[in-house]
Amino acid sequence: MNIDYIVASTVILVSLFIGALEFHIFDFKGTVAALIVGIIIVVLGSLYWLILMLIFAVTAQLATKYRIKDKTRQKLQEGKNGERHASNVIYAALIGMFIATINATRIGGFPYFLIFAVSFASVNADTFASEIGVFDKNVYMITNLKKITPGVNGGVSILGEAMALLGALIIAISYIILDFHGFKLIPLIVITLLGFLGCQVDSVLGSLFENRGKMSKGQVNAFSTLIAVAVAFIIYI
Repeated sequence: MNIDYIVASTVILVSLFIGALEFHIFDFKGTVAALIVGIIIVVLGSLYWLILMLIFAVTAQLATKYRIKDKTRQKLQEGKNGERHASNVIYAALIGMFIATINATRIGGFPYFLIFAVSFASVNADTFASEIGVFDKNVYMITNLKKITPGVNGGVSILGEAMALLGALIIAISYIILDFHGFKLIPLIVITLLGFLGCQVDSVLGSLFENRGKMSKGQVNAFSTLIAVAVAFIIYI
């Protein structure tokens, strides 16, 4: 790890910390948790991994802040005004940190950066689906297709599914740009579709377990991301 890498990483991490506080992306504990996650990603992954994670954080925040006043009136917002807590940060990045740890060991020769992208494509897909899809009035429970109130765990809609694809696609395109190997259609498709898959698993788990108090929101997010990542590992065996 040379001095230029350390300086660049430090600048980005400090900017992340200040920006997260300034724009109320996280509460204070969430900001500290994001800083710690960032350090882990820089050490075990690379600077490009950190940049990808930052792209996720920024785009997820844009989705979270979309019509935040309307969501607040309906009591559908995160935190008091869209800010997220330490638990949100940890569960969102848990699988990504696991991938970064395996990457540091160089076990198996898998495309770890791509699989890392899959993990955040899954989380971003879920964020976009839940934060923007909530404005679709026609929402149906994924397990039985009965019409339900927007915002209920396990609910899906046309707008939500479209936003899930968009959230995953944003991470896929970011990966293609950061990978520096030119445009490749297969990784773009894999990351986007597996991110979308993770969102669907999240909805199913939300319907079957979170609504019944058997899993927390964070656990549902982490497990659905794990499923998407597991499929990515299987594809690249």
